[in-house]
Amino acid sequence: MLPHSLAPILRAALFALPTAALTPHCLPAAAVLAAGGLLVALHARLRCRAGLFGLPALLAALPAPQAALPPIRPGPVLVVGCVADVVRAPLLDTTYVVLGDGVHSLRLQFAGDLEVLPGDRLRTLARLGAAVAPDLPGSLHGVAATVRVTPGPYSLQRLASSARRVLERELLRLVPGEHGAMLAALVLGRDTRTSGELAAAHQATGLSHLLAVSGAHAAMLAFLLGFTGRGRGRRLAAGRARTIAVMSILFAYAAITGNEPPVLRAVVAFALAALACHLGRPFGLGTGLLAPAIATCLLQPEALLGPSFLLSYAAVCGLALAAHRREGWAWRWLWGPIWASWWATLLTAPLTLFFFGQLAPWTVLLTPILAPLVAFMLCVGLVTAILGVLVPWLGCGLAVPLSAAADVYTAIVRAADTLPCTPVHAWVVPAAWTLCLGALVSACVIVRWPHRGGVTVAAALLLVPWFLPFSGPRDARFQLFAVGHGQTCLVATASGHQTAIDCGSMQHPFLAAERLAQALRERHLDLLVVTHADQDHHNGVPTLLRRVPIDAAILPSCMRDSALASLLVAHGTRVHLLAAGQRLEPAPHLRLAAPALPESASDNDQSLWVSVSIAGTRVLLTGDAEELGVAAAIAGGLAEPSDVLVLPHHGRPNAMVQALLQRVRPRACFASAAAADGDTVQGGPARRFGAELWVTGQHGTITLFGQTAIVQGSAGTRPLAAARR
Repeated sequence: MLPHSLAPILRAALFALPTAALTPHCLPAAAVLAAGGLLVALHARLRCRAGLFGLPALLAALPAPQAALPPIRPGPVLVVGCVADVVRAPLLDTTYVVLGDGVHSLRLQFAGDLEVLPGDRLRTLARLGAAVAPDLPGSLHGVAATVRVTPGPYSLQRLASSARRVLERELLRLVPGEHGAMLAALVLGRDTRTSGELAAAHQATGLSHLLAVSGAHAAMLAFLLGFTGRGRGRRLAAGRARTIAVMSILFAYAAITGNEPPVLRAVVAFALAALACHLGRPFGLGTGLLAPAIATCLLQPEALLGPSFLLSYAAVCGLALAAHRREGWAWRWLWGPIWASWWATLLTAPLTLFFFGQLAPWTVLLTPILAPLVAFMLCVGLVTAILGVLVPWLGCGLAVPLSAAADVYTAIVRAADTLPCTPVHAWVVPAAWTLCLGALVSACVIVRWPHRGGVTVAAALLLVPWFLPFSGPRDARFQLFAVGHGQTCLVATASGHQTAIDCGSMQHPFLAAERLAQALRERHLDLLVVTHADQDHHNGVPTLLRRVPIDAAILPSCMRDSALASLLVAHGTRVHLLAAGQRLEPAPHLRLAAPALPESASDNDQSLWVSVSIAGTRVLLTGDAEELGVAAAIAGGLAEPSDVLVLPHHGRPNAMVQALLQRVRPRACFASAAAADGDTVQGGPARRFGAELWVTGQHGTITLFGQTAIVQGSAGTRPLAAARR
């Protein structure tokens, strides 16, 4: 049978989750459901207090009030405001400062290390860069030499922030480089950024919960302080002075780490459990989870529906299911941790697919293996940082084993990142009704078979929709994403074939990969085409490879020895190189060709030309071809008549553009360019030629779809112009 302590959690979820899911789509229905839960909770005969959770879920799902900032012209600006958050990236020598009051907010980037704390009043000169697309904010770079900081009023929060900064500085001094940044993030929280490659390895292996400070870290600290473990009831009740001392340390640690919701929930649960033990009152798992959840609803309602909250609660429910009263060192130190890790992974798997589109099966073994090492680094890291301030020579001595432990930890994580099935990507993005149906059937299974076997079947039913080969009706479409200066395209056919043509951006490489991955109906790419070697056309591919598998890639032959080609091969992608003068038809709707040019030609001129057929509409992509490349394409017959022409080299000056327009005779011209480029230089000739002009910097992401060739952008939706005669 299921533990009785899980029953309140399940009943609360039955009211909270449907209410939260309905709120964005039908607020009146969600309000009725929340009111019904409240009536159920107040009804004397039903006595179901779980109904109270419908109302906070409704409040948490409502969009937070946000006031748009007044329009500001790009250029030098004077910024004055109260510091809300400070994030340091020591490996990049960059400091990010958020100014705001909860409604208005600004994010500034400073080169170097800036000494400022939350609550301070900051005044600085900054340079506001122009937004590169309609839906993207402009970058704001502060000038550190002009910063004037007025310390904020004294408060416990400021004291905690100051203590965190001192400890962070000591850790980075004693353990420099990547290991120091990783330790600062692991010990002190998210306000220190580690390397992107190491963070990606944690995500791929399912170990992000070990890197990010969470409730698990508070539990480890409580265990190391002798507050939990076997006989924990006696430990919680033993000695009022000892309990107060341990809880003071836990609350201080929560404050230093920025009162992250997972840490605060864990510490509140420990405090309530200790209080219940001293008062002789029962304190079950349900109370330990529901009480912090209510506090979260009151203090940070937006966190209630976030991945951190849901994943942590699912993991705790899994640990409750794994509870076994068995003796022996083998069970306590070997099989027991693996058994607990299995159940925690099983119950978090549906949420991991929902939020991240992937599974990390190796975490079942890696978590119990690395948890003791993380506990060691947590405890020794805190002690080392404190001693580095109080007794510098002793802190330097402890830094040696701490650095060695960090080296071992990062080596294991990186080695695990090379294992097969790291991660397992979802095959499709299921429709909402599929997920709702799976959730309903899973709930019925648990009600009918309330034991571990029923929970296993229910979890499997929630996983199945992500791996069904059918993802619903498809329509053919071509998308040119707004990513600033760069190019990222997706071609999806009605049969389900998905091709990406380039994936990069000079300003937002990660955004290029994110937008491409989010647009996929099935969580994989059949083909990736990289037109040429410029970074703004492929610097998002490494991030894309961590999100979706890529079956095959086609690159120009000049990229044979490039780091990108090696990376693709390392991820199991079949790489095909297209030599000068060669043509290829990898799919019925795709034709690729490389202009016949010598190897001495520029990378731009050696760009691959791609012809795409979408529902009878032909689109021609030209990469970054300049005059020589365009002339070679015209001479070789690559510039064939097409309905849509993606202007070469982001619409920059090209003396051959008129000849290209005469040969292609497009009904519309697309350009992947930043907002500052306006219509682009080639936009004028395109308009004079009689073609419609769509630019991502002005119209946002451009989508071409439908049998009648509909073009959609932020400026509206309209049919493609009639064919030229």
